[in-house]
Amino acid sequence: MKWKQKIKLNTIRKRMLFYFLLSILLVSFVSVYLSVNSNSFFRKIDAMFNASKSLEDMQNYLIEAERNLVLFIQTKDSDSKNRYQLNMDQLHELAGRIGETLLADYDYSDRLINLIETFSQNAAEAIEAKQGRDANAIREKYIEVHQTGKYILEEIQELNLQQLKRNTEYYAALSRNNIIVEKANLVMIIDILVLSCIIIFYITYRMTDPIMKLSHSAEEISKGNFDVDEVIVASDDEIKVMAEAFNKMKASVHNYIEALHSKAEIESRLMEKEVQNLKMQTLLNKAELQSLQSQINPHFLFNTLNAGVQLAMMEDADKTSCFLENLAAVFRYNVRRLDTEVTLYEEMHNVKAYIDLMKVRFGDMIQFGVEIEDEDILQISVPPLILQPIVENACIHGIGEKEEGGSIVIHIFREGDHNLIEVVDNGMGMSEETINRIHQKALGEESFPEEDQKGHTTGIGINNVIQRLRILYKREDVIRITSIEGVGTRVIIRIPQKR
Repeated sequence: MKWKQKIKLNTIRKRMLFYFLLSILLVSFVSVYLSVNSNSFFRKIDAMFNASKSLEDMQNYLIEAERNLVLFIQTKDSDSKNRYQLNMDQLHELAGRIGETLLADYDYSDRLINLIETFSQNAAEAIEAKQGRDANAIREKYIEVHQTGKYILEEIQELNLQQLKRNTEYYAALSRNNIIVEKANLVMIIDILVLSCIIIFYITYRMTDPIMKLSHSAEEISKGNFDVDEVIVASDDEIKVMAEAFNKMKASVHNYIEALHSKAEIESRLMEKEVQNLKMQTLLNKAELQSLQSQINPHFLFNTLNAGVQLAMMEDADKTSCFLENLAAVFRYNVRRLDTEVTLYEEMHNVKAYIDLMKVRFGDMIQFGVEIEDEDILQISVPPLILQPIVENACIHGIGEKEEGGSIVIHIFREGDHNLIEVVDNGMGMSEETINRIHQKALGEESFPEEDQKGHTTGIGINNVIQRLRILYKREDVIRITSIEGVGTRVIIRIPQKR
C-alpha cells in the first residue's frame, strides 16, 4: 500500500511508536464523539425551550400591540402608534419563523399567520378611521381587532398545548435515544479498550513469536534435527535480519536432506511399480500354467478334434461336427497367452462357442441371450478370458444346480466414459459371505480350496479375473458382484474407454 511505502516501519522502535500513537488517536476519537453527542442532546433541549419561549413572546407582543393600539385610538399619541408598530414588526418576525421553531403541525402555524395578517389589516383600518374621525368605523374595526386578537391568543394557546405535548413526546424520545447513545458510547469504549488490548497483544506477539521460532529451531538443530521449517518473519526489522541469517545457516543441510528424501521416494515408487508388474506377471504365469495343466498336447488335441470333425461330416453327423468345431474353438482360444489383448468381439465369440458346448450337456435347461447397445463397443480391447470364467460359473454353479434350468443374458452398453459388460443369470445365486470371500481372495487376504479357485475348462477362476482387471485398469470398482440366493447373480465389468 502507498502509506506503507511512505511510512516505513522497519524498526521495532518505529513500530511501537506508531501503535502507541494509534491508541491515542482512538481514545481521542472516542472523546470527541462523546462530546459531539452530548452537545447535540443539549442543542435539541435548547430548541424545545426556544420554541416555547417564541410562543410566549408572540402572546406578549400581541397583548402589548393591542394595548398600544387602544392608547393611540383613545389619545392619538404618536408614541403609542410607534410602539404598536414595533410590536407588530416583532410579531410578524416571530410569525415568519414559527414553522422553523415549532414541532407542532404546520396547519396551526399557517392559521396563526393568517390571523395575525387579519389583525394587522383591521388595526390599520382602525388607525385610518381614527385619523378620519369616523367614530362608528373606529368602534367597528376595534371590535374586529379585539376579536381577531382573541382568536390569535386561542391559536397561540392551542399551539402551546400542541407544543407541550410534542415537547413531552420529543423529550421522551430524546431520553430513550440518549440511553441508546449512552449504551453505544459504553460499547464503543469497551471496543476501544478491547482493540487497545488486541494491539498490545499483537505488538507483543509480532515481537516475541519470531524470537520463539528462532529459539525452537536452534534447539531442534542442537539435537541433530535439521528438518525444521524456515523461520519466516513478515516484518522488515532487526528480527528479520537474524531470521534470514539463521535460515541461510541451515539451508545447505536442509537441501541435502530434501534431496535424500526425494531420491528415496523415487526409489520407493519404482519398487512399488516393479512389485506390481511382478505380481501381474505372476498372475498371468499362474493362469497360463493352470490353463496348460488342464490340457493335453494342444497340437495333438487340435489335430484329433479336426479329424473328428471330418469324420462326423463324412457320416452326416452335423450336430457332432458342430460340437467338435465349438470344442476346438474353445480350446484354441484358451491356450492363447494371457498377457495379450483381444477385442470384445473375440471374447464374445468364445463365450458363444462355450455356451453351445454347454447346451449339448444341459440341453434346453440353459437359455442364452446377448443384448448389445452399440456394435462399436465390440471393437474395444480387453484382456482374454474375462467372460468365460464368469459364464462358466453361472452354468455350473448357478443354473446347473437348478432342476428347471435357467437363462444367462449378457448386456453390453455404455455408461458415461465406461463400457459396461453385464452378465445376469437366474440360477441358485450366492450368499453375501461367498461374495465377500471372492473379493478377499482377489485381494490375497484368504485362501480357497483348489476346486473353488479354478474354472472347469480354463483352469482360471473368477478371482484371477478380478485380480487381472484391477491390476490392468488400476481401480478397485472394475468389477461388481451382486446376488440373491435362489434368485440369481449379476456381475458387472466396467471397462474405461481410455486407460
